[in-house]
Amino acid sequence: KDDVIEVVVYDTFSVADPVSAKDGGTFSGNVAMGGTLAVTGQTTFSGDVVGAVQEYFHVDLTTTMTGLADVSTNTVDFGGKGTVKYDTKSNFDSTNDAYLLGSSDGVYLISYSMGIRSEDMSAEALIDGIAAIFVATDGTTFAPLNGGGSRGYDQQGDEAGSMMFSGSFIYKSTTSTTKIILKAYANTNPDTYQISNDVVTNQGHTSTTTSFVGARCTFLSVARIA
Repeated sequence: KDDVIEVVVYDTFSVADPVSAKDGGTFSGNVAMGGTLAVTGQTTFSGDVVGAVQEYFHVDLTTTMTGLADVSTNTVDFGGKGTVKYDTKSNFDSTNDAYLLGSSDGVYLISYSMGIRSEDMSAEALIDGIAAIFVATDGTTFAPLNGGGSRGYDQQGDEAGSMMFSGSFIYKSTTSTTKIILKAYANTNPDTYQISNDVVTNQGHTSTTTSFVGARCTFLSVARIA
């Protein structure tokens, strides 16, 4: 007479267990992972795998940054002159033009591109330039990580009108406060320079290349891969 009867109602009940099956298993639907999945054998996914590890970010510079002083370093103004296309973790710091990595120990594929050109294309006074990703593990103190540099000034005194930089690399986060930004430097002797928003702006002859307008040349992409 002291027995207690408890009734449990399951919305979904499945007897088959493809994960722990002896010979492996097949997922035919979407799989949502909120934690860690350890796989010791072969597992086949025919649906989408969605979970907390899914993190990607991309921002384009959509308005050219103009009037940048000779031999000055400038952070790309993605917050004021850019358009965020993807930000799955909502981690973009638009005030500081920085992206906060969403994991304290995640592995990331970071890609960047930048177009720099002399403000006065007729003078073509761009001598050298640099584009680089800076990282701040504490969220505020940024240091250069990876980038590219170019010198367009040759021994005859000729100077380039524009430059393009791009690169990608793998980075492993070590803190929960790690942020990255994209910076530029240019020596224009003594003209101002600009960071271009698309390939035609960077090339400088819009009358002959209108079909390329809108192809972004300055952007930052981040994707967590592990």
